[in-house]
Amino acid sequence: MADTPIRIGILGCADIARKVSRAIALSPNTTIHAIGSRSIEKAKRYASDNNYPSTAKIYGSYEQVLDDPDVDAVYVPLPTSLHVEWVLLAAQKKKHVLLEKPVALNTSEFDQIIEACESNGVQFMDGTMWMHHPRTEKMREFLDDSNRFGQLKS
Repeated sequence: MADTPIRIGILGCADIARKVSRAIALSPNTTIHAIGSRSIEKAKRYASDNNYPSTAKIYGSYEQVLDDPDVDAVYVPLPTSLHVEWVLLAAQKKKHVLLEKPVALNTSEFDQIIEACESNGVQFMDGTMWMHHPRTEKMREFLDDSNRFGQLKS
């Protein structure tokens, strides 16, 4: 685990970001450092409605989040049609990327995203990556132990 928390910036106020924000808040090695929206009013309201820490910076643009030197990584829950534009900018600014699914509109866009992250030395993760990690299978095996947990429904 990191000695200092990974500072996450969130680009946009999508509903799905509410769930991811809660996960970030519960994680011992991450913190919500910034939220950006196309309007400062919307970003302020979103941060308040979702109990963002008082230390979280609130910006009226996505660019301001990317320009914040203290943001280590960005979560991008924007519409798929905007993924290439914002991931390329994030990668150029050396921000690691967690991108909501679907990653791209087509394979050409996906290739651009991967190339930008690789060439800028930043980590790329997508919103379904956890499902394919070997740890997920181990968790499933553990949770399927009915003697330990009974019959799980969801």
